[in-house]
Amino acid sequence: MAHCTLQTARHLAARGHQPLVIAPAGATATTGSASTGDPCPVVRVPSLPLPGYPQVRVALPGRRLATALTGHRAGLVHLAGPFVLGVRGMALATRLGLPAVAVYRTDLAGYARTYLGTGENTAWRRMRAVHSAADLTLAPSSAALRGLLEELRPDRLEVSDRATLRWTGEWARRARVPAVMVSHETADGVLRTWGVPPAAAGRAADRLNTLSAHAYARIVCTTESAEREFVRTGVRNVVRAPLGVDLERFRPGLRSTALRTRHLRGQDVLLLLGSRLPVEKRPGRALDAPAALRHTGVRAALVVAGDGPLRAELERRARAERLPAEFLDHVRDRDRLARLQASADLCLAPGPAETFGLPGPLRHPLARRQQAVNAVVHALSGRYDTVHLHASDRAWTEDRSLWSVDRLHPGERGHRRLAADFHRLLAERGPALGARPAHEPGQPPPTRVAGALWPATRGTGWPARRSTDLLPQLLGLAAAEAGHQVRGTSGQLDARAGRALAEALDGLPPAPCLRGFVPRARMEG
Repeated sequence: MAHCTLQTARHLAARGHQPLVIAPAGATATTGSASTGDPCPVVRVPSLPLPGYPQVRVALPGRRLATALTGHRAGLVHLAGPFVLGVRGMALATRLGLPAVAVYRTDLAGYARTYLGTGENTAWRRMRAVHSAADLTLAPSSAALRGLLEELRPDRLEVSDRATLRWTGEWARRARVPAVMVSHETADGVLRTWGVPPAAAGRAADRLNTLSAHAYARIVCTTESAEREFVRTGVRNVVRAPLGVDLERFRPGLRSTALRTRHLRGQDVLLLLGSRLPVEKRPGRALDAPAALRHTGVRAALVVAGDGPLRAELERRARAERLPAEFLDHVRDRDRLARLQASADLCLAPGPAETFGLPGPLRHPLARRQQAVNAVVHALSGRYDTVHLHASDRAWTEDRSLWSVDRLHPGERGHRRLAADFHRLLAERGPALGARPAHEPGQPPPTRVAGALWPATRGTGWPARRSTDLLPQLLGLAAAEAGHQVRGTSGQLDARAGRALAEALDGLPPAPCLRGFVPRARMEG
C-alpha cells in the first residue's frame, strides 16, 4: 500500500499536481507537522500498533485530518486504506463536497481474522460503507473490477496477477481490447511451495499457462525461467522483458568503506537482507546463510533492513545461535538503502520460488565455487596487504563502450580504465610511478562492420573452445548436483566444498615480512 501510494503521489507531482499524503505516524515519528520530502508533503497523524502485527500502524481520526485537508484546499480525496483513517476521510469528503476514490487493495477483514481473531464482519461493514459512498472504487474483486472495466472501457490492459485476475484476459478478448499478462515467477515453483508434488505442479502450471496465453495477446516474462515455462507448452506469444533497476539511485559507486566496516563488526563478509519479515517472505533463510558460512570458515555478518511479524523470532534465533546479525527496522531513506546495498558483498532475496533463471543443478555448484573464489581472493588480499581493486564498484561496468565485441571481456577502453584505477590505488599507497594511464585509446575504435565481422571470423574459436572445456564441466557439475538432489545428499556437496575451502585457506603460506620494503610499480598508458 505504501509503495503504491508513493508511486501515485510521484505520478501526480510529475504532472503538475500538488498531492498531499496523510499517513499514520510511526512509533517515534512526530505528528502534525508536514514533511517536505520527495515527492510531496506528508502529514503524520497519531496512530496505534495493530495487535498481533505491531509494525502496522492504525491511524486515529482527529482534527488534524480535517485541518490538513481543508488547509491544502484539496480537489480530490484518494483513500488508499479506507478503514479507520479512510472512514473519517470519506466523511470529510462528503461534507466538503469533494469527489472521493477508494482503493480496495488489502484484505483488512482477513487481517482482523488473522491478527485479532475477531471483528471480520465489522471490518466488512465499515469497508462496504466507505466504498459505497465513494465516487469510484478501485478493487481487485471480480465483480467490482468487472463493473469498473465496463464503465472505463480501457483501450489497453496489463495484468500482473496470474491467478485471481486471469479472467480479465477473456474479458479483454471479448471486448477486443489488447491485453498483456506479466509473469515474474514460475507457476510450478509457487505450487511446489504449497506442497503440490512436482509432477502435479508441472501439469497444473502447463494447463494454467496454456489458458493464460490463449486469453492474452502477449505474455511478458521478466525472467528466463518464467519464459521457459510458457515455451515448453508451445506458447508463441511470449516476450521476455527483464525488470529494470534505478541506476541513478542504486549503483555500485555508492560503496562505502566506513559503512561497511561499521556493519561488519569484525567479520569478513557482509550480507544484506532488504525485505519485510512476514512468513511468506521466508526471512529465516537469510539467517541460514551466516550459519552455513560459519561452518565453512567464512566469517559473515548479516544486516536485516526490514520489519515484520517474524522479527522478534528472528532476533531470538540470532541470539541463541550467536549469529552476527543486525536488525535495522524498516529503512525509509532510499539513499541509505542504496548505500547499504552497494556496500554489501551479497544481497539476499529468499523467496518461495526460483526467479533468477538458473536451474538449481547449475545454480548451487556455481554458487559454491563463487563463494570459494571470493573467500580465497579476500584472504590473499588481507594476508599480503595487496592493492585490491573491486571492479564492480566502478562505473565502467555500466558503459558498454568499454567492453569488447563479445560483451564478455573489456575492450581497450575498459582495460585503460582498469589500469587508471589501479594507478590511483597505487598512488594512494605511495609506490605508483609515471603518469596516470589515459582513458581514451590512441587508435580509433573498430567500425560497426568490423564489429559485426569479428564473431563470424576470429570469434568462432571462442564457442568451439568453450564446447570442449566449459560446457563439459558445467554438464558434469549439473549431473552431480542432480544426482545428489535425487538421493537427498546435497549436504555432502556443501560439506565437501566447505572442507576444500578450509584446506585452501589453511594452506596459504604465511605473509612475508615486508618491513622496510616499498613496492614499486610502473604503469604505462
